[in-house]
Amino acid sequence: MKFRHFIALTAQTLVAFAALGGSAASLVWLERQNTALSIPALPRWDETAPLIIVDAGHGGHDGGAVANDIIEKNLALDLTRRVKRELEAAGLRVRTTRDTDVFLPLEDRAALAAKHEAAAFVSVHLNTDGAGSDAEGIETYFADAAPLSARQFASRPANSADFAAAVQRMVCSTTKAQNRGTKARSYAVVAQAPCPAVLVECGFITSDSEAAKLKHESYRDQVAQGIAKGVALFLQAQPSRPSLIATAVK
Repeated sequence: MKFRHFIALTAQTLVAFAALGGSAASLVWLERQNTALSIPALPRWDETAPLIIVDAGHGGHDGGAVANDIIEKNLALDLTRRVKRELEAAGLRVRTTRDTDVFLPLEDRAALAAKHEAAAFVSVHLNTDGAGSDAEGIETYFADAAPLSARQFASRPANSADFAAAVQRMVCSTTKAQNRGTKARSYAVVAQAPCPAVLVECGFITSDSEAAKLKHESYRDQVAQGIAKGVALFLQAQPSRPSLIATAVK
């Protein structure tokens, strides 16, 4: 698809979405319009670009799960770097909770979102199941109750459930992985974040076939592209950024 044609399609989608009023209910509609596209071409924001915190699960003495010659902390860090690259390519600002193999308490990870006034928080993990299990697929978690530290965001119509739905649909569409849906859990790393936050379980390393796919850089790129596209989709739907529509259609 030619770049100019892609911009036109994105602009048409955004204009149609604006006509729907930018409601949370129409997030699903916008999501479906973007399913076949690459990461939406976002406008240039300079210093006003939304900031995303991307968290690589575990680290340091906390290796996370281990299976099929995969250590979760290492693969999570690799995926996080790829997500960061994709988000920055889409024009967003990104900070990671860790760039090396270090341990960081969960509350410190969530605190970075408050410190930097992040628009969204994404934690990247890998899943496991019992020995001999054939469980596969991707699932996205969110906290359904906002912490006290998030009260300043109470006026936002969008929430972590919307965010999780956008990320889950996009990453499964991009990878063709089994869609295990979104789930509400009060995991500290997302429950304590003062902004829309999700934890993405990017596949089961206890599954021989899924572990094999995750060992390929091309598949990890697909996972990262899907997560980034979900983030971009979610941000597009925020009525707090009306300039997005106007800029895209110029």
